[in-house]
Amino acid sequence: MLPEILTRALTGWAGFYGDHQAVSVTVRYLHLAALLVGGGTALATDRQLLATRRLPEPQRAQALATLDASHRVVVPALAVVVLTGLLMTASDTGTFFASKLYWSKLTLVGLLLANGAGLLAAERRAQGGRGWTWLHVTSAASFALWLLILYLGAWLTVAA
Repeated sequence: MLPEILTRALTGWAGFYGDHQAVSVTVRYLHLAALLVGGGTALATDRQLLATRRLPEPQRAQALATLDASHRVVVPALAVVVLTGLLMTASDTGTFFASKLYWSKLTLVGLLLANGAGLLAAERRAQGGRGWTWLHVTSAASFALWLLILYLGAWLTVAA
């Protein structure tokens, strides 16, 4: 089904990954570290944004500054999570591609990325003094999605 060159590359990677424990441990470590740093930063920022719900406009400015600064941590961390996730998937495509749990997690990751785009748009509107409701909605969704993805990832390690 896949082009032969891709099949050979995946087979080669799967063998290398499986035969070199230092490689597999490093890839998993980078995945978890990026999840911890990026997800932790996102959760803390989402929590701060949600706490501004009843604050007057001037006090919300600090939350927007924190949100803006968080992008420099969350976006690169997400890139590492995606890259290492692809490497882990490529190490055992037969198991992962057949797993409903895997596809559920991937769907949530897609929703998280889409929500991130919505969060950026809401941030721009909130900087103009409007759009705070949407910012709170996207922050709450971000908070829930990060935790759900972590939960499914924990299940995936048991099921794979």
